[in-house]
Amino acid sequence: MVRALEFLGDSRPAFVAHLAERLTEALCRSTQMLADENQLKAPIRTHSILLYLMDGGPASLAEIARSDGQSHQLVASRLKPLEELGLIERQVDPKDARRRPYQLSRSGRTEAQAIRGAIGAHARAMEALFAETGVDLVKALDEALEALRLRPLAERIAEVQPDARAAA
Repeated sequence: MVRALEFLGDSRPAFVAHLAERLTEALCRSTQMLADENQLKAPIRTHSILLYLMDGGPASLAEIARSDGQSHQLVASRLKPLEELGLIERQVDPKDARRRPYQLSRSGRTEAQAIRGAIGAHARAMEALFAETGVDLVKALDEALEALRLRPLAERIAEVQPDARAAA
């Protein structure tokens, strides 16, 4: 087996973000190939937004961002191509004219239904990968994100790297 960054030896864990990015790129490439085979138009990194709108109905940018724990800026950048492709549209909230939530267009609903149909096999394939590797990546990522939320990496580094002044 070829292991990325093997030359780093014991320092390899410090590059977990780099390794995670490689995994993300590999998964996104494979997922894009599947999306292309299924003739899906939406960029793969927007699929969860389409599913959220299909399941939850119209939502503001802030509501979508909050549901996924993402920044407003990131969600806005993912909504833009969906609008350009005509998969989502904005409506005026009859109760609050200032609020303009996003909703699926007719073609967006069709796209979201096609995505829903395609992700079942994708989820099962990922579960098989987890079984093969002995690591439930979803669980591991959830736990790592929560641990870092509770105690950021800077605090963890400070714990294992004694202050240089104390050593003097």
